[in-house]
Amino acid sequence: MTRFSRRVVWQSIGAGTVAAALVACSGGDVEPVAEEGATAAGGSDCAGITWWDHFGGLQDMHQEWAAQLSEEIGVPIEYTYNEPARAVEGLQLANQSDQLPDVYSNILGLPLPALIEAGWLHPIDLPEEAVDRLPEGTFVEGITMLDGDIYGLPVLSDRQYWAATWYNSEIAEEVGFEAPRSYDDLLTALQAIDEHGEYAPMTLALGFAGRMQEQVDDLAQAGGFPGYEGLRFDTGEYNYDHESYIEAIELLKTISDNGWLLPGTNSFQIPDARGRWAAGNVGFFIDGPWSPGGVRNLNADHLPRMATAGMLTPDGDEAVITRGAPDPTWFIAGNTDCPEAASELLASFTRDEYQVNLAEAMDQPPINLGVVEDADVIEPYAWIVDDFQKRVFRAPQPVVRNVDVTKALAYTTPISPGLGDIVQGYLGGDITDLRGELQALNDRYEADLTQAIERAQAEGADVSRDDWAFPDWERGEDYTY
Repeated sequence: MTRFSRRVVWQSIGAGTVAAALVACSGGDVEPVAEEGATAAGGSDCAGITWWDHFGGLQDMHQEWAAQLSEEIGVPIEYTYNEPARAVEGLQLANQSDQLPDVYSNILGLPLPALIEAGWLHPIDLPEEAVDRLPEGTFVEGITMLDGDIYGLPVLSDRQYWAATWYNSEIAEEVGFEAPRSYDDLLTALQAIDEHGEYAPMTLALGFAGRMQEQVDDLAQAGGFPGYEGLRFDTGEYNYDHESYIEAIELLKTISDNGWLLPGTNSFQIPDARGRWAAGNVGFFIDGPWSPGGVRNLNADHLPRMATAGMLTPDGDEAVITRGAPDPTWFIAGNTDCPEAASELLASFTRDEYQVNLAEAMDQPPINLGVVEDADVIEPYAWIVDDFQKRVFRAPQPVVRNVDVTKALAYTTPISPGLGDIVQGYLGGDITDLRGELQALNDRYEADLTQAIERAQAEGADVSRDDWAFPDWERGEDYTY
């Protein structure tokens, strides 16, 4: 499983603003939010719950959970898995025909207030004991709550990074290299594998621009970029031409130019790259914490060979990662007939039993990271989750300080070419002036955010460019407002 950034989702929705996309997907006038019923377990008109998600590695677990909860709450639960590439379109079509599933996973990636206003969401009625099972700071106004009501339930941890360095421990022992910590360490190990001659040094999902964007964003932040996704926390300005971005992209360029990537890597999507690595003949693969779960589905025999060095930094310094408050994982549909039963289903996701099941899937880590310690997982997965707890800090977020920020975000548009496209072009030789392309990327993002703010202001939103600047932010500390 991977988390879908708002940029990836916008591209799958198509051109136009988020606001326009929501209107186009709403199928006409927005219906009032359904009132909770008082007779049946799920509401007065509840005949059963439909539950959709896009989490491929959790299909079996969720089928079993649906059956278990059906008996507990006395309401049938119909679970359906949708491929991520089709999940967004499926939700759009369901909403247009007033047939949204009662419970669905958050693949839309759009601002919470905009989803609420367009009628996509119903409040979640979580009992106090369910809220108490979650870490402090889980629910944040503008991200999972609005006006004090909970609209999105996070069950996956915000304390993670997605550009972990995974390697084949058997190849490491045979060739003779240690877990790399710095860029030079990695290059030295790749050269040793190449000179050994029996294995391919590395592969990547280089054909998927979105994944390359995520990984370079992560490497740049670990390397010292004072922000995330090109946006500085301190000044609120785009700075893709920062040296940490240059260094991260040049690392990939060096690997490519030296012929250390498995043939075909330039066109590999995620399943292609992970599948080649899981076959056991490739030394290194950059992937998220979900790699063990994905590998198990492809070739469980590779699990004992998996090892990780965590997040690389240019000089081998300790990585510092900064992430925002946890995004919603689950929503209840705005037009559900079963708000009570749907809330009971979501509340069950906070239980230790479910959280342990998430951990044992070895996909994205559960929001209660402490359960991993007692879960049946491979040692590298337990190690990297422990590393998350040491390395990842809470970021400042404009929407938390000023919820009107979402009114501007609703008018931002997809930026193309994006960072991932630039990485692909530079490694392929079509782009020669890397710094110039990154500066132009800054300009595109700045222009788009400026026009979005102006449009929101014209409609009365109390928002300005200053909302994106946090001059009191300190790297390596959880931000407090």
